[in-house]
Formats: sequence, structure tokens, C-alpha cells
Amino acid sequence: MSEEGPLVTQAYVCKEKGAKLVLEDITLPALTATQVQLDITHCGLCHTDIHMKDNDWGISNYPLVLGHEGVGIVTKLGSSVKNLKTGDRVGITWIRDSCSACDACLQGRENICETGYQGTYLASNA
Repeated sequence: MSEEGPLVTQAYVCKEKGAKLVLEDITLPALTATQVQLDITHCGLCHTDIHMKDNDWGISNYPLVLGHEGVGIVTKLGSSVKNLKTGDRVGITWIRDSCSACDACLQGRENICETGYQGTYLASNA
């Protein structure tokens, strides 16, 4: 369910295996009811990003925007988001949409969520 149209923003993009990052406009999918939009203030790059940039695992899908862990300020809320407000500072992890209710999630182990999750890599809407 789309909350509004797509968002055009800027990001550093890797166009092909091993290429230098280039700042360019990108179009993000429309915000959904369960998502928030952020102004990113900090973004970490780790060695996973280097592996993805260089396609070391043979799973990269280009063009690719690196940086899957960040911090930002909430600028817009999806209609179902109840625990945040505009202006809140939040952190972004590499996992989203875990169930938050199974035993694994309740123990802080979203990476083994019993119903699954969406990683912030390897998806067209990640």
C-alpha cells in the first residue's frame, strides 16, 4: 500500500563490479504504511559493503547503493507507524520487517526470526 509517490534523492552509487562510487539522483519506492522516511545524518560502511561492491559473493545486483547501517532524523511516517514521531533520531540496521513477536525476535535475535525478514541488501525496495 503506497503512502505517496516515489522519492527522488541523492546517493553514492556503484554502477558495476569494482567501480568507483558516483553521486547521482536515485528514485526510491513509495513509502509504505509500516515505513518511515529519514534524513540520514550518519552512515557506516563495513567490509560487507566492500564485498558487495566487488561482487565477492556473486550476488550483487547493480547499480548498488552501499551503506546498510545508518542514523537519521524521521521526516515522514507511514500511516501504521505508532511508536515514532517526526523529528525522532533513529538507527537503521541491516534487517527490517522481522515479526517482533516470535521467541527469537523477543530475545533480540531478528536475524533468526521464525517468520523471516527483509534484508537491506539484495532487494529492489531495500
